[in-house]
Amino acid sequence: MVLPNTPEQMVPFNASEPHCNCDYQTESFFSSADFVEAWSRSTGNVQRPLAIPVEGSGPPRTMYAIQESDRYWSRTIPVTRMDFCMSPGWKGQLERSTLEGMLYSLTTPRTRTFVWYVRFDHEPLAHGLASLGLSFERSSTHVIPLADGYERIFSRYNATLRNHVRKAQRRGVTIRHTSDPVDIHDYYQLYTQRAEQKDWETVYPVELSLELVKLSPISRFLVAECESKVIGGGLFVRDGCSVYLVHSALNHSYSHYFPVCCLYDDAIRWACESNAVFFNLGGSGNNASLETFKSHWGARQVFNYRFEWMNPLWKRASTIKAVMRRSLNAFGHN
Repeated sequence: MVLPNTPEQMVPFNASEPHCNCDYQTESFFSSADFVEAWSRSTGNVQRPLAIPVEGSGPPRTMYAIQESDRYWSRTIPVTRMDFCMSPGWKGQLERSTLEGMLYSLTTPRTRTFVWYVRFDHEPLAHGLASLGLSFERSSTHVIPLADGYERIFSRYNATLRNHVRKAQRRGVTIRHTSDPVDIHDYYQLYTQRAEQKDWETVYPVELSLELVKLSPISRFLVAECESKVIGGGLFVRDGCSVYLVHSALNHSYSHYFPVCCLYDDAIRWACESNAVFFNLGGSGNNASLETFKSHWGARQVFNYRFEWMNPLWKRASTIKAVMRRSLNAFGHN
């Protein structure tokens, strides 16, 4: 649902939720040159980087987005999924003029539409975009606070979940950090099979993972093994002060070995060792069982924001084209 264009309509930020320091925010990983260039290479440069100059609220810098050219010289920005949030980072207050300058670069005649996703703890950015008149909608994600350290976090897992982690270890499941293309391709057989079975809307190409594993220590690809066979895996990345789960899958023939429990537990341990503030498990859509599973890790539901702008010139041109098409069809029938 698209909400009114006023920051007052936004859900107030809860300071008790895990968050970075709002007076100093680093850029998000998903708006960095490293990520955007890796994404572009994984698409064969069909989707390309777009550099957005950032002035004020800190030193001069550049935020990056992904653009794809349409017909008639137009473009759309960006073309990634909702959980990939963008932020230019800032020091002190995030000034209105900083956002106005960025929007000036984005709302050129060539841009047909752009979408900007904002993470839940980047409240000044979300409120700033809303105050500039952008329509927005909310989507939930689930995050695990990490301030208390790994041992305390493990103790807050659901009792059954803790038992599953221990059972997986006793049954011979091991977790290994890898950047070997052979391991990643073995995992992708499981991932693509699961995506087809569940009809996932978003399926990442193996090329993206192969690009992102080159960005160590920002990224971490884990595989779960049993009897010398890859039975699960997942890709995790550092996103500012957090660790984000990009994707994961397992061989359901081995589900009674609980590989995903060992996998997530290892990733959470890495996040704690990396001094991350929270671990982001992503959204659950309308899947109640998935939401329950994530809550068993001690995850809390929070809300990201999706802002959208549509170029009135292109919107008007599309309307005129549709009217002309209907008129020609009617004329043909007569």
